[in-house]
Amino acid sequence: MTEAGIEEALTHLNRNAPFFDPQTATNGLDANGWIRQGNVYRAPRRFLGTASYYDVAIVMNGLQPHILATGVVSRADLIPTQPMILGVIGAAASDPYAPIPRTVRVQTRIDPLFAVAMAAEGQIDLAGNNVTTDSFDSGDPNYSDNGMYPSNPQKRKRNGDVATNAGLVNFINVGNANINGRAMTGPNGTVRIGPRGYVSGGTNDDFNVVFPPVAVPLGNALPLLTVTTSILGTSYRHAIWTSGRYYHFRGLEGSLYVASNVNATLILQGDTKLTGNNDRIYLAPSARLILYADAPVFSIKGQGVVNASGRAENFLYFGTPRNTTLSFGGNASFTGAIYAPDADFTLGGGGNNTYDFVGASVTKTVKMNGHFNFHYDENLRRIGPSRGFIVTRWEEL
Repeated sequence: MTEAGIEEALTHLNRNAPFFDPQTATNGLDANGWIRQGNVYRAPRRFLGTASYYDVAIVMNGLQPHILATGVVSRADLIPTQPMILGVIGAAASDPYAPIPRTVRVQTRIDPLFAVAMAAEGQIDLAGNNVTTDSFDSGDPNYSDNGMYPSNPQKRKRNGDVATNAGLVNFINVGNANINGRAMTGPNGTVRIGPRGYVSGGTNDDFNVVFPPVAVPLGNALPLLTVTTSILGTSYRHAIWTSGRYYHFRGLEGSLYVASNVNATLILQGDTKLTGNNDRIYLAPSARLILYADAPVFSIKGQGVVNASGRAENFLYFGTPRNTTLSFGGNASFTGAIYAPDADFTLGGGGNNTYDFVGASVTKTVKMNGHFNFHYDENLRRIGPSRGFIVTRWEEL
């Protein structure tokens, strides 16, 4: 009975999961019969059977809410032989038919969508030359340069983890890459390391994470208009000047400009190939774009995506099950976070500086060719998208 209350509260907390903005994850909890009392949200008493019931409440504590659930089992709902058994384990010996209460407090936390630098459902092959991973924290000045990847090696961290759910015949091929973090596989998976490669944090084979498929968000969206405009001497075929949700029945043709202070969502329903010349996505320094690729192919070359803020959380890429091919090439550099669990991700070429890839990625497979520096922003765990709330502690009261 108590656990039924906990399940309802978790379902209520996660009704809008996955959360693209964790700060708004708990908005509107006073719905579906729940009542707010200060920082506490209470569900109406739920009866199961004749007189058995549970009471449950969510106590807000930032992004670590607590759940308090009390279940009461009545004699009227027990089979004839059960009260004597319950009397042994909980009811007063003088009254074996007394109602049996149980109260549990559960602590929760956000379960980040980007918990490692690079994750995949299947094989990860880091076969390029001079491939490195590491991490930093854009939310901590001790481990960043004003939120950017630090130039000082002493401010860099060794949490550039690489992980795959695959096991048995599938594996992580590190080759000669330098993994400043852990290499994790599914049960019985293998990690192959070349003579000049290393994995600083060691390896294990107990990685097991569910990557839910991406669904295009429901609700009204405006068409992305084709209006050629020039901004600071650069021609753009599309521009988003106002926050909101937009769609395009095709892929991007020409460049897209997202203006300052705009928070936009864009749904693309055709293949997109950004060369970085006359077709690219440019985000002004204070702009944020969530892009849904609902088409088979998305490719980036050179400066195909320019995230002027330098913050990974300001460009989020989501690939639906239709998105099966994702490629970076031609010295592409990228700042953002990619979640495309049905896409094969290939990276070819690589730049001549340290800013090849800043953020995190989740894809079906990964194949690297060339030179890449992959820098995981640990701040994505706190402010990036989330699968929802999960239980971290269970306490009987």
